[in-house]
Amino acid sequence: MATKDIDLIPYITFAGNCEEALTYYSGILGGTVEIQSRYDNPAMKAPKEYQDKVLHGRLHFGGVSIYASDVFPGGKASGSSGDVALSLSFSGPEEAQKIFDRLAEGGKIGVAFAKQFWGDWHGNLTDKYGIHWMVNC
Repeated sequence: MATKDIDLIPYITFAGNCEEALTYYSGILGGTVEIQSRYDNPAMKAPKEYQDKVLHGRLHFGGVSIYASDVFPGGKASGSSGDVALSLSFSGPEEAQKIFDRLAEGGKIGVAFAKQFWGDWHGNLTDKYGIHWMVNC
């Protein structure tokens, strides 16, 4: 039996640039960045140079949240498994195109944002942080 009160919240792990990435996304998507905790807790036993990194952060925009953190020191963050993309839906192609273009800066476009054969507007890309995005309307 499915529960009706479920939120699906993407959790992204970065290789030391989590705060930079969340700030970048908030500049594109709006919303607010909230850094809940950093690696400065003595229980984390993080190296001194890593203690300002993000242990848990959030970006809230348009009624949606993305959670994120920096990988534990010495760990590996791949940006994305390649199997999952964050999909954004917009009501009009003008706003969607602007967001697509900004997310694509410094990244790699997979499918250019355009009206597709199925009738909808769509484009997909991997941003400069290695995160896969789909933009639709």
